[in-house]
Amino acid sequence: MVPTQYEQQIRICAIVGGMSIDKQLRLLKYKPTIIVATPGRLWEMMTEYSNRYLLEALPMIDVIVLDEADRLIADGHFKEMADILAHIYTQRLKIKTKKPKAEIEEALPK
Repeated sequence: MVPTQYEQQIRICAIVGGMSIDKQLRLLKYKPTIIVATPGRLWEMMTEYSNRYLLEALPMIDVIVLDEADRLIADGHFKEMADILAHIYTQRLKIKTKKPKAEIEEALPK
C-alpha cells in the first residue's frame, strides 16, 4: 500500500517481449520508478535502441527484479543478465566514484 501523498510519484512500466517496443519506449519517457522486465527485452532496449533512460537511470536503482531470470539461467542464456548487471555495476561505480571507465573495467570481476 502506497501512502496517498506518494501515489503520483510512483510510475510503473513493463518491459517484456511480446509487447510493442514503440509503446514500451513511450512508457519509458514517463521515467518510471519501478520497471518490471524480462532480461532479454531489457537488454535489447538498452543495446539496440540505446534508450537513454535505461542506460543512465537504471544504474542508480537500489533493487532490480528481472522476470524469468530463472529460465535464462536454466537455458544457458545467462549472458544477457550478466551484461545488464555488469552495466549497472560499472555505471554506478563511475557515477559514485567519478573514476575513468578504463579503471573501473579493470576492477570488474572476470
